[in-house]
Amino acid sequence: MSLDTVTAASVGLDPHAWGDLASDEAAAGMLQIALAAVDVPGVDYADVRLIEAEELRLYSTLEAGVDERVENNLGIGVRVLYRGSWGFASLPIWDTADVSIAASRALSNARAADSVSNAYRTELPPLPAASGRYLTEVAIDPFGVSSSARYDLLAEILAAASKPAEIVMAQAGLNAKRQHRHFANTEGSVQHQHFIESGAMALVNAAGNGTMQRRSFPNSFHGNTAQAGWEYVEGLRMVEEADRIGREAVELLTAPLAPAGYADFIIGPAQMALQIHESTGHALELDRILGDEANYAGTSFITKDAAGSMKYGSPAVNITSDPTVPGTRGSFGFDDEGVPASRKPLISEGIIQNFLSTRDSAARIGAESTGAARSDGWGYLPVCFSTNVFLEPGSGSTEELEDRLGNGFYIDDNRSWSIDERRHNFQFGTEVAYEVTNGKRGRLLRGFSYGGTTPEFWQSVEAVAGPEEFKAFGMPCGKGEPKQWGFLGHGASPTLVRNVRIGVDK
Repeated sequence: MSLDTVTAASVGLDPHAWGDLASDEAAAGMLQIALAAVDVPGVDYADVRLIEAEELRLYSTLEAGVDERVENNLGIGVRVLYRGSWGFASLPIWDTADVSIAASRALSNARAADSVSNAYRTELPPLPAASGRYLTEVAIDPFGVSSSARYDLLAEILAAASKPAEIVMAQAGLNAKRQHRHFANTEGSVQHQHFIESGAMALVNAAGNGTMQRRSFPNSFHGNTAQAGWEYVEGLRMVEEADRIGREAVELLTAPLAPAGYADFIIGPAQMALQIHESTGHALELDRILGDEANYAGTSFITKDAAGSMKYGSPAVNITSDPTVPGTRGSFGFDDEGVPASRKPLISEGIIQNFLSTRDSAARIGAESTGAARSDGWGYLPVCFSTNVFLEPGSGSTEELEDRLGNGFYIDDNRSWSIDERRHNFQFGTEVAYEVTNGKRGRLLRGFSYGGTTPEFWQSVEAVAGPEEFKAFGMPCGKGEPKQWGFLGHGASPTLVRNVRIGVDK
């Protein structure tokens, strides 16, 4: 399709209908219209993102019934670097004319920024053109599942979770999202990515014996969302797991209170995912390290010269950024600056090797971008977000790790968390803890919590279970002013830590 034939009629634009940008050819033509509008002297670089997204969210409780929400949007975001000054503009698309309007506004904003005499000037090293297509592999389209099937599943989850009389609150949720994300820049990159996500959650509160206890599945608060089709939801066996967490919540009401002091324990994959997110993913975001991000969730204790020298954890700590691994919310073919996805070591044998970075932030320290520029749709500038950040597995089963532990605890599923504005001091509480005596898991405990500083914690890691025990979780994360949501993945195998402070959050 030539630029002359790209019209509202040829593209069939209707922001209230799904599929306008499903055609890579039509989207490519619109991308070129925007780039042509900013092809003027003084423009050092420009990029365009055309994004169409549709999201379905259903939540159900015993008291309120089902709350169903469907959102869809279609729009464009244009960045222009004019004589070292950035300009950005975004618009919902109602007609192809909006493409040129958004581009012109971005150029105007960049010129206005350039007119400020003391403005910071960005020098963006060139990047070789990278073009291609990325597509989520899906067996069952979640948007093709009937409403009755979704409602029936929610009802079955709630019924299973609320069987015990002590359950005072039960919630079930299902979600699906699909996106067409198209990108082009003045360096010659043209990229088309098509994503589908599916997820589910169950949450219960039980009350009695002077306390209230919570259990959740498959992860705390938001459940879990994978980059996959409805087959992922079916594989979660939500009804069976809802029955389990209902019974466990009741059992926690009379469980002994976890002790305080210092202890050795094993952290399960769900809790490790949050530990990685809060004390590693955010701490290694280069915009925080450089001080660019401070208003929302703070900066970082890590310094910009830490790569290659700073001891962050024990030799058992190997953490990677790898969006090429399929199946989680941090999986993609290209980031939102067009950088191809690649596997990068962030921490190797406890030593920091790389940061999570964007093209701009990486250039400021003389490094290459690790491809972590992400945005919550067309209306936001890309910022530095975690991708798939994983603690690499070690070897052996969970049972072997418990045998190595000897005496201590096995904990999992987050109940509460707090971390300071530099990602240094933290405390976490978990929904469950089990005593481990002579390598054997025993009675259930409630109110387990642990805390410390980020370097002390990661240096306390003695061993990580093998790849057969690894689990990944898709998470949402808020960042920036104005706040936008990033969608990312964290994963780990059960992890053994020694001599960590416990009992800090009752």
